[in-house]
Amino acid sequence: MQAASPTQPKPLIRAQAPEEPKPARPPLLTLPSPDQLGVAIRPVENTTERTTLNARMKELGVLGFHVDSLPDGRSRFTCWIPGDRPGLTRRIEAVAATESEARQRGLQEAARMRP
Repeated sequence: MQAASPTQPKPLIRAQAPEEPKPARPPLLTLPSPDQLGVAIRPVENTTERTTLNARMKELGVLGFHVDSLPDGRSRFTCWIPGDRPGLTRRIEAVAATESEARQRGLQEAARMRP
């Protein structure tokens, strides 16, 4: 058995792995505009106008209402008011370009049909 010669260098051991290359940055994502998606942008409604419409519904005795967004971007307002006889209701529906306009038209019709 031979002893290690003093002229051979000792092996160098490192406790650190070499740095891994950084991955390339993915490209930035961009969202298509509403027009590119075919989405209609509705104007924001005035909260004062909404408060006035809610007061008008209470005045007319509206029992319930529902607003639908239609596929073509318009709105449909449906409400129920007391009918001519106890226990019966009348259904009123109005369609317009905006929710506010549909509500106004529906409430005008409710006032006209009110007993």
